[in-house]
Amino acid sequence: MPTPKTPEIDPTPMTAVFAAIPPAAAQAWVEITTECTRFAMDRVQTDLDAQRALMSCTSAADLMHVQSTYCRDTIRQYTDQATRMVGLMMTASAQATRDVASPNARKYDDIPL
Repeated sequence: MPTPKTPEIDPTPMTAVFAAIPPAAAQAWVEITTECTRFAMDRVQTDLDAQRALMSCTSAADLMHVQSTYCRDTIRQYTDQATRMVGLMMTASAQATRDVASPNARKYDDIPL
């Protein structure tokens, strides 16, 4: 029985896509992805800690205290994360559009007053 031949893959189309991405955009994508991953990992750990704390409660008052603290901290962390993401996206947008200005664009400082 003949052995099946594995098809050869031409990497040119895949590498062409990456070559077309400007370095600033690639860097911004890496920073945003890294930040999202870091936040997700922190949230999983925080959620597990909160689950342990909830399961160790011995009274309704303890449960309400742990739950309210968890909710308050979660809202704060998501708000902080949204602020960080907006900052990263604004920085990436500024870098991407900095070099896009037309060489013929007027600077509006050439009009005599």
